[in-house]
Amino acid sequence: MFFVICVFIVPIIVFVILHIMTRDKSDSEEQNTEPMEMCAFCQRDFPINQMLEKEVGTYGKIYCFCRECIEGLYNEFNNYGVKTGE
Repeated sequence: MFFVICVFIVPIIVFVILHIMTRDKSDSEEQNTEPMEMCAFCQRDFPINQMLEKEVGTYGKIYCFCRECIEGLYNEFNNYGVKTGE
């Protein structure tokens, strides 16, 4: 009886426990797979697929910008031309 428990039942129990533990880890990792990045202007985090990445300068530094900051800069640029009379 002891032989049967050691050879058959204990390995099956260990296998089931390991299988349950690895399944839980993979489920939690799948929920948080979308990478986040911080906007260079407003410093808020956004999903990387909602941001614009631009290389600034010749040294290869890449900055990310959110839609709201880009629209704000665009509006500010357009209003500047109107205020100066150009």
